[in-house]
Amino acid sequence: MGNVFGEKKTPKEIVREQKRMVRRSVRQLEREIATLKREEKKLIANIKKDAKKNQMSSVRIMAKDLVRIRKQQTKFLNLTAQLRAIGLQMTTVQSINTMSESIKKVSQAMTKLNKQINLPELQKAIANFMKENEKMEMKQEVMEDAMEDVFDDLEDEEQTDKIVNQVLDELQISLDSQLVDAPGSKQKVEQKVENKEEKELEARMGNL
Repeated sequence: MGNVFGEKKTPKEIVREQKRMVRRSVRQLEREIATLKREEKKLIANIKKDAKKNQMSSVRIMAKDLVRIRKQQTKFLNLTAQLRAIGLQMTTVQSINTMSESIKKVSQAMTKLNKQINLPELQKAIANFMKENEKMEMKQEVMEDAMEDVFDDLEDEEQTDKIVNQVLDELQISLDSQLVDAPGSKQKVEQKVENKEEKELEARMGNL
């Protein structure tokens, strides 16, 4: 089946045309059903009218027409339901066809991509990356250990100086107390202070 230019139609185009035909048929059947319903109402009104006049032969003829019209409505309703079901099936077919085309395109793209990928080069690049990354991690660990050693040494020095100063302060206090408490020590201390002051005074005089 081709178009006006003799080109072969795609499955998508064929499904679209068939669905259009189905919708057109459904609309036509719905119009027929509406017409039959109007005739049904007229017949019912006429049947009641003739029944009141006791024209039973006319009533029976119109009753038979009413039965025929109602059967026709039922057939048209069934046909409409079937056509709508066919339309849904066509929609499903179109969806499957679209999905099939998408899968086909993805498959082609994957095939093309796989051809472009050089597996040995990729494995070599990954191995090189892992190797360099391992070296970097080792260097980082060495630097961290070195920094920890430096900070530990500084902290040890600070604690050592603190202990030495504390000991010296305690020794100075103890030495001063011993000098004060010793016999004649007070006089010796005072004499040392006086000698120191005299030396400082002589030095100042010499600088003048």
